[in-house]
Amino acid sequence: MERRRSKRKKICMDAEIVMEDATYAVITESISEHGINMETSSGYLLSTSSRFNTGTEFEVKFRTPSGELIKLHCKVIWSFKTAPHGLKRKVGLEIIFPPPAYVDFYKNPQQS
Repeated sequence: MERRRSKRKKICMDAEIVMEDATYAVITESISEHGINMETSSGYLLSTSSRFNTGTEFEVKFRTPSGELIKLHCKVIWSFKTAPHGLKRKVGLEIIFPPPAYVDFYKNPQQS
């Protein structure tokens, strides 16, 4: 049985991760009040899988439908390449101290 602090909401939207002064495109698949499930097909990120080692921290940025920019400090909880050829990587992130703007977005993503 899954033990989650909050319910996941399926939400597909473009986002970016910032690592070592570089920005990479990702897509969110679902969010919760304290986490994000994302996917990337960035060749650079796929070739350097250590960037997604458990405990690695980085920033995630995205814009809400209303245009508000949200920045989140996140930590990798899990990560794996997807079949059949490992051309994508799924990553589960914990949001460290979710800011109020994100919590509001999570509670009502269509109105944020």
